[in-house]
Amino acid sequence: MRYGMIGLGNMGGAVLKGMLVSGSFTQDEICGFDRLEAKCASYKASGVKISDSIEETASGSDVLILAVKPQQMPDVLNEVKKCDMSGKLVISIAAGLAAEYFEKQLPGARVVRAMPNLNAVYREAVTALCAGASAGEEDLTAAEKIFGSVGTTVRIAETQFAVFSAVAGASPAFVFMFADALAMAGVRAGLPRDLAQKIAAAAVRDSGTTLQESGEHPSVLRDRVCSPGGTTIEGVRVLEEEGMIGDIMDAVAAVIEKDRTLGK
Repeated sequence: MRYGMIGLGNMGGAVLKGMLVSGSFTQDEICGFDRLEAKCASYKASGVKISDSIEETASGSDVLILAVKPQQMPDVLNEVKKCDMSGKLVISIAAGLAAEYFEKQLPGARVVRAMPNLNAVYREAVTALCAGASAGEEDLTAAEKIFGSVGTTVRIAETQFAVFSAVAGASPAFVFMFADALAMAGVRAGLPRDLAQKIAAAAVRDSGTTLQESGEHPSVLRDRVCSPGGTTIEGVRVLEEEGMIGDIMDAVAAVIEKDRTLGK
């Protein structure tokens, strides 16, 4: 099986590296291409096979992964369409572009949509997958093998993709903002910045692990931290009064709306 990756940015590069590190794929099976020569040179220097063009990548692949931004996709597809994609599996990680969009552009191709998040860089991503009209179980299994190399995968309906994109794809940015706010609060109270950031990062990481491993509702865990008449409940009261929950819900809704407009 031959795998081609078009786009070697943060996400495409992370997935390509994950595939190689996982041991489930060989270097001979994978090739990549990016229009930025510096990125191609960097991966080539590390032993990754680099194609000379989008067309060459597409024609030489059984599975083609499109890891470019939605705004760049029309130009990329103009090059891909020069190849016969009939019977090939095309996986897109572009937000807002439905499987049907690729099926119309690439007649005969089997299409799977995938949505990883930034944590793929550290092989801790959660990736949503859904199959287009012509893709089947084997195609989803192939996608799970690819994106399982950078974390875990879930199968969802395509109608849920915009929501997943907001809750899983955009949320790392929100979490980083929260961690930065914690660190700045620590600095304000007298901690050195590097120490405050280290503490904040560990708190976010370890709290996520506790939530995932316990299987309990977040509010249950929150209440365990809040002792009656204690200090933590005072901070929780402030966040509630300032509308933290509503602000997060509004931010997620804004991401969902933007995702949906990309596909129009």
